[in-house]
Amino acid sequence: MESTEKIDENDLRIIEILSANARSSLREIAAVVNLSPSSIRNRMERLVKIGVIKKYTLELNHRKLGFEVQVVALVTCQPAESDSIYKKLIKYSEISDVFRTSGPANFICMIQVKDISKLARFITGELEKLEGVERIETMFILPQEESMP
Repeated sequence: MESTEKIDENDLRIIEILSANARSSLREIAAVVNLSPSSIRNRMERLVKIGVIKKYTLELNHRKLGFEVQVVALVTCQPAESDSIYKKLIKYSEISDVFRTSGPANFICMIQVKDISKLARFITGELEKLEGVERIETMFILPQEESMP
């Protein structure tokens, strides 16, 4: 952490609550942490300002939205093309996350598409055509128990 600001136990409790449910209200958090809602808001704003909280987000169930095929793709590229390829990967709507990695692949991409044919068109029509991409290895994500028929 670059900031010299200290994170105390109350901050950690706020982070824990938000990690479990980012929609928790200030009033709900205040009741657990035993501070006023305005103190909670001030602490949350400070945590954002110092970079501890990067964003508030939601987790989607892609299968319930009709994206039946979910894939982890390992993308290997020429080192000189890494920055350029990263900038292209993050723009695809089919890719929800891109992680730079060390090891055998340069990137791990989380891909969601409606069906296998759309996956094939995306990989062969888009990813394989990116200049500098040397290899793409895919692994299907199997449905979790709660999303299985």
